[in-house]
Amino acid sequence: MRTLYLKIALFLAPLFLVWLALEVFYRQAPNNYSYKDQQLQKVAANVQTLAMGDSHAFYGINPVYFKDLTFNLSNISQSLLTDELLLEKNITNLPALKTVFINISYFTLSAKDNALESNWRKYFYHHNMGITAPSISFWNPQRYSMALIQRFNKSMDLVQAYHKNQTIVSSTPLGYGMQDPSNIVKDKEAISVVIANKHEDNSLDFNYNTARLQRIIALCKKYDVAVVLLEMPVYPAYYNLLDTKKKEKIKSVLGELSSEEDTVFYLDLTTDPLFEKQDLRDADHLTNQGAKKCSEYLTTYLKDVVHFKIGK
Repeated sequence: MRTLYLKIALFLAPLFLVWLALEVFYRQAPNNYSYKDQQLQKVAANVQTLAMGDSHAFYGINPVYFKDLTFNLSNISQSLLTDELLLEKNITNLPALKTVFINISYFTLSAKDNALESNWRKYFYHHNMGITAPSISFWNPQRYSMALIQRFNKSMDLVQAYHKNQTIVSSTPLGYGMQDPSNIVKDKEAISVVIANKHEDNSLDFNYNTARLQRIIALCKKYDVAVVLLEMPVYPAYYNLLDTKKKEKIKSVLGELSSEEDTVFYLDLTTDPLFEKQDLRDADHLTNQGAKKCSEYLTTYLKDVVHFKIGK
């Protein structure tokens, strides 16, 4: 029996050492989640504008082009649930906050909280940003171990990237998603078909996320903060492939929410002629130049529309 135990121990020892090494790596190496959380705390007292949402905002809103201090708290595949939890956590520590941009994508209002693509990300928010999604079970080992969050090959890719670049952070100090200027899709017509199919969940059930938006709006109103519900620019072919009925319902819901409160605004930039095809990196993400154009437009919008109307 002792020999059996020894063999089991010898078999498990390498696995334990690999797990321990990955756990130390994840705990020590800053990532976009931990980095954004730390950076926000550094400037929290002076932040006047907050941008939230998914990768469309992460790669599309660059705080350096805003007049007032702005922080981009969006992230790749960030859900409206996460926006709500992050806002609940941070709003009391943002005394100068005047406006929150909430990026609404085609799939935002119909998205389920436990969508497969973003399901694993909730554990990074839990460990690195101090928010816990309701679906995180007390008994789930990922709640306690970061090394168990992603598949082993994904973890090794991160380790290799860290050793190569000495960082796995792809965010600027104010939260904008850094992009390689050369990383532009050549055939945007073809990728538009792929992404439009990927984003279609065939659901018009917006009730759950509409209620969540109403809670976000109520929370912001409590702290005298304006809300801008924002649809970001997208490539024309992608937009035309999306379901017309769903697009119309999104605009209807967002328009209705903005009409109910003087401090809520709806800005639709999906097909705004200001943005040209070369401003898009792919079907639904802006290039660095497109992000500059969008950010400059938004800072003007804040001054001439939002702050003018609410007197701030």
